[in-house]
Formats: sequence, structure tokens, C-alpha cells
Amino acid sequence: MKEPLKKFWKNHLKPVIAVFLLSLMVAGIMIYSNLDSKDDPVKVVVDTDTIDTQITKESEIKEVRTDTVTEESTATENTTNEATEVASAVESKSTEKPEVENKDVTKTNDEVSDEKETKEKKSEESEATVPTTPPATITPVLENKYVPISEGWKSSETAKGDITAAQKADIDSMIESWKSGTMTDAELKEKIIVYLEGQGIEYMEVSITSKGYALYDVLPEVDLRDGGNLYSFVGTYSSGKQNPDGTNKTVCYNWSAFVF
Repeated sequence: MKEPLKKFWKNHLKPVIAVFLLSLMVAGIMIYSNLDSKDDPVKVVVDTDTIDTQITKESEIKEVRTDTVTEESTATENTTNEATEVASAVESKSTEKPEVENKDVTKTNDEVSDEKETKEKKSEESEATVPTTPPATITPVLENKYVPISEGWKSSETAKGDITAAQKADIDSMIESWKSGTMTDAELKEKIIVYLEGQGIEYMEVSITSKGYALYDVLPEVDLRDGGNLYSFVGTYSSGKQNPDGTNKTVCYNWSAFVF
């Protein structure tokens, strides 16, 4: 038995070793492939691709951003340039305007001084020409207050009967003296009686009175006619005072002289 085995190993040792090595290699490869499958090499490959694509996209985005930033910077530079141009133009205009305004101000100051002088002259002339009017006095209005009849003789008349005109004129002059207050009632009566007797005129009675107290709001009319008594006189005198009782009437006196 040992000899055939020896021969077998002598003849087949190399191929067995080779097969063993190949089997080891195959087993190793299979083990290695199993290990690689656990680590998911496909995912690694895919991830590297996505990473590459992301890197390329990010680079493109950065380029786009840089482009937009450059564009915005150029736009801002343009706007700033336009703003500076506008500001310079405004400053130039503002520097130009004060000169014009100063020129106008100097002109208007001269004109204002002239206008002030003319206004002062006009005001002086108007003050000299306008007359000063005195303040108007306001009289208070008294409502519902009675105004009495004014004081004095208001009406008087004379008439004659069977005597001459000259005889009437003599008696009239006696009546006027009586009315003026130079004679009393009794003195006038005595003087008329003496005159009648001296003229040979027959009479019955002489009546004289100045005490005829009366209240009038309206003065009565006197109407005497010739042909009655030998001589007649009637007159009304107003005191100018209101009735003391407060009625709207004036205190008056009726004077009379009769020769019957």
C-alpha cells in the first residue's frame, strides 16, 4: 500500500499542489469578492460619480455666481457712476442758482427800498389829505317814556261884542300885561272896570281867572267869535311838566277874561 501511494504522490504531487493552490486562490478570490460586496463598491462608484457631478455643478454654480456678482458689480459701478454724474450736475446747478438768486436779491432789495419810500410818501400824503372825523356820539333811545307838552303859551284868542275896535285894542294891551305876569287877576279886573266906566260902557260883570287847572295830552282848539260878550279872552299855558299821578298828560292852565 505504501509503495503505490508513494508512486502516486511522486507522479501527482505537482498537480495536487497546483490544484490546491488554485483552490486556495479561488477561495481567496471568493472571500475577497464577498468582502467587497459587503463594502458595496457599486455605491462607492456611484457616489464618486455623484461627487464628481456635484463638484462640477458647484464649480458651475460658483462660476455663475461669480458671473452674476461681476455683472452686479458692473451694474452698481454703472449706477454709482450715473449717481455721481447726476450729483455733479445737481451741484453744478445748485452752484449756478445762488448766483442768479443773489442777483435777483440785490435787484429786489433796491426795488424794495424804492417801494418803501413810495409807500411812506403815499401814507404821508394820505394822512395829510384825510380829514379827521370826530367820534360819533350815540344818544340813548328812551322807549315808552312820555314827553310832556313844552312850557309856554300855546294858544290864545280874543273877541269883541258891542264895543269899538279901539276899545278892544285897549283891553287887549291890558291882557298882554297880565299874561306877562306884571299884574294879578284882581289888578286886571280893577283896571278893566275903571276903563269901562271911563268909556261910559255899560256892563254887568267882569270875570278874570288864571287858575284854570287842566290836564291835556293834546291841546284843545280855541274858537272865539265876535258878537257875544262885550269882551272875551281865552288862552292855554303849559307848565311843561307831566301829571304827578304818572299819567301821560301835561299840566296846563286855562286863562280867561270876560266882560258881560
